[in-house]
Amino acid sequence: MDPELFGSFETDPSLPVFEPERPRREMTYCALGCPCGADVFRLTGWPRIVSGRGGFFWRSVSRVWREARLPMQDDELIDSPFWLPVFARCPRCDREEPLFDHERVLARMPPGDRTAPKESVRCRVCRQSRVELVAGVEAGADEIERRGSPCGVEVVSRCRGCHRQMRIAWSREGRSKQEIKLDLLYGRR
Repeated sequence: MDPELFGSFETDPSLPVFEPERPRREMTYCALGCPCGADVFRLTGWPRIVSGRGGFFWRSVSRVWREARLPMQDDELIDSPFWLPVFARCPRCDREEPLFDHERVLARMPPGDRTAPKESVRCRVCRQSRVELVAGVEAGADEIERRGSPCGVEVVSRCRGCHRQMRIAWSREGRSKQEIKLDLLYGRR
């Protein structure tokens, strides 16, 4: 996997890896570890909520409403709850790195829009913030890199307390049919 996608964090195949509950066929998964040897992280990011103006109360209400709409079927597509990149901090050495902050990653928050404060990612069951991470990158990422096309990614966490898994952030699985038609029309594919 491309090391630029994970900052200085390691994607060592010998790390203990949990299997995502709903792995995508086109993704290749790997566990993330810190160079100091830790495999537990605290995550922060920008929630993808449309709340307009308002204080903490209205942002919390819209967040609960968004989580209530999570799909129950595999084929339902929704937006990621957090924008990419997601920031992982190692509690042992205090190193913080952005995950998937690269131009090739689809659905990444533009650098100019990153002025809002980041929020901590916590388990929805036990409210702990210490998680293990597995990152997924489209299986053909090497070919995508050679072509310079965008690639799809996702971040899956497992709570260190209750072992609940949660997809934290992901990019779209690919280009829409309209985007493909426009690429063909303008000779970009």
